[in-house]
Amino acid sequence: MLNRPGLLYLSARAVSAAGNLLAVAIFSRMAGPAEYGHYVLIFAWSLIVYGFGAQWMRFAYFGVYQTNRFGEYVASLTRLLGVGLAVVAIVLATLGLFGLFEPSFLVAVFALVCGITVYEAAFEVARTLLNVRGASLAMILRTVLMVGFGSVSLYLGGGARGLAIGIALAHLIAAAPALATFSQIRLSHHSRAASLHIISYGWPLLLSFGVTALGQSIDRLLLAHYLGLATLGPYGVVADVLRQSFTVVGEAIILSLVTVAKTQSNRGDSDGANQTLQKAFNACLAAATFGAAFFIVFGDVVLQAVLKPDFIAPTRDLIPIFAIAFAFATMRNFYFAQVIYFTNASYLDLIVAVLFLVVSTVLSVILVPAYGPHGAAVASMVACIFACLAFMVLGRRWYRMPIDLAALGVMPSLAILFVFGAHTTGQLVPNQGLALAIDAAIFAACGGFAIRHFRLLSLPPSDIVPEVVTVP
Repeated sequence: MLNRPGLLYLSARAVSAAGNLLAVAIFSRMAGPAEYGHYVLIFAWSLIVYGFGAQWMRFAYFGVYQTNRFGEYVASLTRLLGVGLAVVAIVLATLGLFGLFEPSFLVAVFALVCGITVYEAAFEVARTLLNVRGASLAMILRTVLMVGFGSVSLYLGGGARGLAIGIALAHLIAAAPALATFSQIRLSHHSRAASLHIISYGWPLLLSFGVTALGQSIDRLLLAHYLGLATLGPYGVVADVLRQSFTVVGEAIILSLVTVAKTQSNRGDSDGANQTLQKAFNACLAAATFGAAFFIVFGDVVLQAVLKPDFIAPTRDLIPIFAIAFAFATMRNFYFAQVIYFTNASYLDLIVAVLFLVVSTVLSVILVPAYGPHGAAVASMVACIFACLAFMVLGRRWYRMPIDLAALGVMPSLAILFVFGAHTTGQLVPNQGLALAIDAAIFAACGGFAIRHFRLLSLPPSDIVPEVVTVP
C-alpha cells in the first residue's frame, strides 16, 4: 500500500523547505552577515528558552496521551503551556531588570518562544489526531508567512529583532489550520490526573530538551563570543540550510510512520508497531546516508544558488562536516530518540542530552578559539555522532527499536561509493556541468534502487487510516 500520508507530509515539508531556502536567501541578502548573525544569536537563545520552558510538554503529551481521553489531555496540555510561558516571561523580565540582556533582545526572544510554542503544540495535537491535511496546510502556511513577514520587517528597517518578531507572528497565524482540528475542545475539559501524567512522564524532558538545545547552540554562542556576529552569520546560515534539508524527510518519517507506530503500540499491536518502526528505520537511514552524500557532492553548487558569495566563501570547507553531523543527528532525532515514546524511560533522553552537551561544550571550548568556524563544526559533528551512538546502544536496554541489518549494510555502502565515484568523475571529466549531470544521474539511480528495494514509499499492513479525524 502506498504511503499516502507520508507522501503528503513529505510534499508539504518539501514545499516548506523550499520556502525556508527562499527565506534564507532573501533575509541574508537584506540583512548582511553581521545583522543575520545577530538574528542567528536571537534564534539560538530562543531555542534554548523554548527547550527548557515549553518544548518538553509537547513531547510529553505525545508520550502519554490516550485516545479515549483525548480532549482531557489536550486541555491539560494547553493549561500547562500557559503556565510555562508565564514562567518564561517572569524569568526573562527578571534578566532584563538586572541588566543582563537588553530589553529589546529579550522581547524578540520571548516573541519567538511564544510563536514556536503555539504552532508546535497545535501541530502536535493535529498529528496525533492523524489529521494529515490540517498539519500539512499549517506547514505550508507557516513558510509563506515567514517569507512575507520577515521580508517586510527587514524592508522597514526592523533589523534582526524585527525579523524575529515577524517570524514569531508567522508561527502564531500558521497554527490556525491545526487549531481548527480540535477547536471544540474547551479548557474546562482538563483534569488534574492528565496534567500530572504529562508532568510525571515529561519532567526529565524539561531538562533534556533544554540541555539539547544548549548543546546544539553552544558552538554558535562561542563563535559569537570569540569572533563576533559577522563570523557567526555565514556559519549559522550554512548550517541551517543543511539542517533544514535533513529535517524535511526526518519530520515526514515521524509524522507518517512513528505516529502510526505509537498508535499501534497504544492499541496493543506490538507486531504492527515493530513493522512500522522498521520501515521508519529504513526511511531514516536513507535520508541520512543519501542526504550526506548529496551535500558532500552537490552542496557547494546548491549553496551558490541560494546565498551570496560572502556567506559561502568562509564556510565552503564546512559543508562535508555539517553533512556528516546532520546525518547522524537525523538518525538520532527522528529514529533512535523515539524510543522514549515506547517505554517509560523518558529520562533516557536526559542522559543522552547531558552527554551531548558535555561533548559539544568541551570540544567547542577547545576548538573554537583555536580554529574558529572549523573547530565549531567539528565539535558539533563529533557530538552528533556520539549522541546517536549513545541513544542506539542505551535505548536497547529499555526497548529494542528494530534495525534492518541489510539496509544498514547496503545504504551507507551505496552512499560512500557514490561520493568516491563523484570524485573520480570530477577527475576524469573536465567539463564541470557534464560531471555534475553524470553525478546527478548516478545519485538518482542509487536512490531509486534503495527506494524500490526497501519499499520506502509503501506502508506496512495496518488498520489505521491517517485521514479520519475524531475528537473524543
